[in-house]
Amino acid sequence: MVVNLPIGLIGEKKMKKKIIIIGAVVLIAISVAVVAIGINGNEDTCLFCGDNNDEDIYSNDPYGSALIDSNLFEPEQLNRSIENLALNPVWNDVTQDYRPRWSEDIISDKEFLEIFDDIPKMPQDFYRKYKMFLDGQMSDYDRLGEEYWKQPEFYGLDSGSFNNYIKRNPTMWTIGQVHCRPGFRYVEMKPGNSVSLSTFLHTEVVGTEAYLLGILYSELPDVAMRADGQVIFENPDYANKYIHTKIITPENDELYSTEAFQNNLKGLSHGFDSDEKIILFPASYRIIDVEGKELQMGYQDDWAKKATIKIDVDSKCPKGRYVVALEVRNPNEHILEEYRWSISGAPYYSYVYEAIREWKPTAPYFQVVITVV
Repeated sequence: MVVNLPIGLIGEKKMKKKIIIIGAVVLIAISVAVVAIGINGNEDTCLFCGDNNDEDIYSNDPYGSALIDSNLFEPEQLNRSIENLALNPVWNDVTQDYRPRWSEDIISDKEFLEIFDDIPKMPQDFYRKYKMFLDGQMSDYDRLGEEYWKQPEFYGLDSGSFNNYIKRNPTMWTIGQVHCRPGFRYVEMKPGNSVSLSTFLHTEVVGTEAYLLGILYSELPDVAMRADGQVIFENPDYANKYIHTKIITPENDELYSTEAFQNNLKGLSHGFDSDEKIILFPASYRIIDVEGKELQMGYQDDWAKKATIKIDVDSKCPKGRYVVALEVRNPNEHILEEYRWSISGAPYYSYVYEAIREWKPTAPYFQVVITVV
């Protein structure tokens, strides 16, 4: 049966329907905006949803949650041009692994092999793992072996930067800096538990002709901050009472530990504590041998270092957010001078410089944000 409604009534029903639809759209838009503000945050809003409710700030899925956006702690840009290599690894007959044959037109196979000969072979799934790492799909990267994290490609080496390595100005002295990747980690822990977490320290992927010397130490900084220096939250005043740290790796540099080195420092201040580590990064470009010939040196086995920090949470630690940091500072003059004596007296030519000079990250090299649940 068909019912004919008056034209006016049809108009009113259409109008009511439009109002309902518009109202629903507005409500959805408001909801989306509220969620976006809660996740992304700004100076006037909280980055951590439910910050005023102790039961809501903790997550059963810490790596999939939006409680802390790890991108806030990372550089704005990462090298992600590795899609094809992740899907289509190519065997390299020169290095006998899956390292791309960079700059084939400007460097011989012999020279190419010398540059990479001292570091582990690149595995077939290197770029697949690397892509997972960059995309945030691998939070337990502590499990990566040195065949991954000792590769310069893990820190962004590609055809362009390798060309810079090869085509450097021979009259330029390249010192470089100490860098760290990743710079951030987020974990949830229960009182009374411990965890060991790692990051990777390295020098320039484009090579350095100088040795860099630094002191690695851990601390509980006053604040957690972004890579650009923006403060995310403050560490509680009582954090040091309940959160304890210890550097597990690396050990002190081998040269520092020798008897001769220690004898030359007898009676002098070493300038660092037993729970801190002295680290030496080798030159990674060229050397002069005992006959004065210039040789290609390439990336040394210890050009990149795995730094592991153990974090203990006291059994009476209050619930909440805390931040732990790994930092690098310069050694004192006694240590630096003795390294200069040792390195300059070796059968090759190089200098030792402080790890921190013109540049240092605004934020700590490595931050661990802990939510105690």
